[in-house]
Amino acid sequence: MAAGSWTRAAWGGSGPAGSMFTVQVWRGDRDSGGQHQLVSRSEAKQNFLLKDCDLDERQPPLRFVLRKNPHNPRWGDMKLYLRAQVQRRCMEVHGSEEALAETKEARQENKEAQAQKRFNKKVKELRRAVRSSVWTKASQVHQHQYGPEELVDLDLDQYQKACSTCGHTLSYEKM
Repeated sequence: MAAGSWTRAAWGGSGPAGSMFTVQVWRGDRDSGGQHQLVSRSEAKQNFLLKDCDLDERQPPLRFVLRKNPHNPRWGDMKLYLRAQVQRRCMEVHGSEEALAETKEARQENKEAQAQKRFNKKVKELRRAVRSSVWTKASQVHQHQYGPEELVDLDLDQYQKACSTCGHTLSYEKM
């Protein structure tokens, strides 16, 4: 084939509809602009704010290529999608670039608010820990020092006396 001919974008592997993405690509333009690059599933979910159902269940399902994970071959295979198809799906879901940008900003603000909330909680715990270590409860047990006893009821032989330090009253009967 000549350098300026049409070809199908095929990168091998297996997907739900075979091993090709069935996209017409001008050979000279194959890698320019990044439209024919492969995007991992996690990157598609993070950068284009797509969900699993958007990638798998929304009709027509996106074709993908399975590749061994380059970080560790024992981990699961990676699903790689064509960037142009992922971008089209993103526009179907979000409607426009502006809506996608607004959703990204809202998620970023929510993430920052959650981080601030976690930080405030940690500071509050630290303050509580510092306060409790500075203020220590006296380990001595209070000894009551009762004043003179008072007669409450002569018929029942009830008496009471009060502590001169804390005001605690002790009621008792004499036999």
